[in-house]
Amino acid sequence: MTDSFPIYRFLDSHAAEKTLEAGRFRVGLLSKFNDPFEWKLGFTGIITPEEQAIADKYNSDHQSWIENWLGVLCFSDTASDPVLWSIYADKHRGVAFEIEYDWNSKEENLFRMMYTNERPVLNFSQLRVMRKNCNKADIDTYLKGLLDRLRYQKSPGFSFEREYRLSIDLRNKKRCQNKDGNYDFKLPDNSLKRVILGFRCPLDERNARRLLDKNGFCETKITRAEMCSQTYSIKY
Repeated sequence: MTDSFPIYRFLDSHAAEKTLEAGRFRVGLLSKFNDPFEWKLGFTGIITPEEQAIADKYNSDHQSWIENWLGVLCFSDTASDPVLWSIYADKHRGVAFEIEYDWNSKEENLFRMMYTNERPVLNFSQLRVMRKNCNKADIDTYLKGLLDRLRYQKSPGFSFEREYRLSIDLRNKKRCQNKDGNYDFKLPDNSLKRVILGFRCPLDERNARRLLDKNGFCETKITRAEMCSQTYSIKY
């Protein structure tokens, strides 16, 4: 990403209050996400027990290996869609955190999710041919392409989310704090632009202000969302 732009993280009121108290976001792990296809490869062309064992081991072990060092924060590029508030912010009783920052670092990488019906599929028939006719660099390029697609592809059924993901290196102790197996991520300075309370949110604005100031987010604004009187959208 070369230019910063606002992205929004939706939380229910309880999780939002915990976030305000800690001044950090709880980092998501892939195994906890609501999509069963997360980081799961498809496989075709299997003809040997060894190939089947490779496929089974990948899909049983790879996700847990990733979670040893990689966490994810999920965002949307809009806070105006009432469906997002209904699903991810407890029917408008939650909060949207507006973040804007230039995520150009080795520790954090922001990318946009793509939506397609075509899963990343490792074709063992193609791989066997490549092993006979191609060099290792070509094979690595093929496999890396599949892994890259795993990272940023989802079913079209999730396209309403308009999702961006922030990859987080859990080994970065400057940004991540491990508490009983849960990782909390410290936002960069001046990146939290607004805390948008849902129009049904029970959180007190004065307490939210106090918590923001306590954690160094003195410039962060607090607003309350409202239903638009002319369109099916949320104003903030």
